[in-house]
Amino acid sequence: MPRPRLLACTAAAALFWGPGQADAGEKTRTGESSAQRLHRKGVHCMEEIERPECAIEHFEALMDERTEERELITDGLLRLIKLHEKAGDDDAVHAVMRRFWEAGRGKLRRGHLPYTTRFLPRDFDIVGAAYMQRMLAAPLAKRIPSELSEYVITCDEDRRKELEDLLLLRKAQTRAKLKNQSLQVALTEISAEERKQAAKRSKRAESRDKQRPRPPKPVFADGICATATAFGEPSPATWKRIAIGFHHGDWRRSAAVVELSGLAARISAGVAAGRLSPAGANTWTLVGRRYEDQAVQLASFELDELVIAPEALMREIAASHRSGKRSLAKEVDRLVAGVPVDTGFFAVATERAVHDLGFSGMSKGRRKLLELLLPHPEGVQIAGVVHEYFGLFMRMPTDTPVKAGMLVDIVRRMITSQADADEDTAENLRLLDVAQASDKRALLLGYVLSLGQIETMLLD
Repeated sequence: MPRPRLLACTAAAALFWGPGQADAGEKTRTGESSAQRLHRKGVHCMEEIERPECAIEHFEALMDERTEERELITDGLLRLIKLHEKAGDDDAVHAVMRRFWEAGRGKLRRGHLPYTTRFLPRDFDIVGAAYMQRMLAAPLAKRIPSELSEYVITCDEDRRKELEDLLLLRKAQTRAKLKNQSLQVALTEISAEERKQAAKRSKRAESRDKQRPRPPKPVFADGICATATAFGEPSPATWKRIAIGFHHGDWRRSAAVVELSGLAARISAGVAAGRLSPAGANTWTLVGRRYEDQAVQLASFELDELVIAPEALMREIAASHRSGKRSLAKEVDRLVAGVPVDTGFFAVATERAVHDLGFSGMSKGRRKLLELLLPHPEGVQIAGVVHEYFGLFMRMPTDTPVKAGMLVDIVRRMITSQADADEDTAENLRLLDVAQASDKRALLLGYVLSLGQIETMLLD
């Protein structure tokens, strides 16, 4: 082949493949979307040929794609965070974190919540959901100590106490090794510290209760485990998705909607064991369980979806379902729709809920002063993702961008001041970021933790 023609072909290939894309062993694939191709190339560069700069280039390009394949976006975003952190580029990490809410944003996707949640009462202004299988299948969940993950979700109180002892032992082993002391000394120190902290928490709670009576827990706080126990299960670990909702001013108005496979068989087992009692069409009562002088009921209005609610509230939800009209507030629905659909868990709260909870218990004068100084919140959205890292992202829409900018500056100074206090604090705050959205219409907070940081926080 003549040399000019060879050079032309080489240049054309370089333009087609782009930097780092014509690596040995890499093959093209037909039928891929642009987002899929960029993600695949980035993973190849990161994991197979170990070229960080190539991986960063492809994942950065992926962030610029407008696609409904949000799962690729989030995975690429977390990989970028890992790559930049490994390179020691904290500024780049923060820049990536700020793109969480908007990266890949195409047409808004629905499906964040089980279908039955649309029939929750209109006054429910705080709603959230957790995708159990998505989180439990994450690489991070598989790498953390098994007793820790079990402790978080178990409903067996005896087993929980055993796990507490195991975690105490693991914590003591870590300290003994770090301080070059005996295991018994470490156990004694940690036990004394935990008793002291428990006493402080009890004293603060007592003082708080005197000033303002503590509201009752929402029904799902105990109702989820009570339901799992009624099914003969030690935890909700096999459930697909758990959604919760309640009214911020009256937690007695609360309910949960669970999505799980084989619901009919589980209910039959609960009835046969005497732990569930039929209470009408597609409705059952948790035997021996009361909530604020009401029976706690389970109902199934859709296939493999279960509602947990107090008896009076269940009648409201059933009536809404019979009408076929959505009753969940539009403001809640709008906030939910703005959350990336591939999160591990999320929660939203309306403007009124954020305002009342944020300023509750304050004197009128102090509240007025803070309302004057702080940005006006138009609700809040919180999203958590679990992969090799744990990421927590918060977005607070606001119509006062100047105040929001001032608050960001103040919080950043506070973070810097705390980080300067000692090395451990600096490490824990290194991947914490507070910023304004690019359009200045929202406050953003992002916090990312690696497995090592999580273990340090829990076991040191």
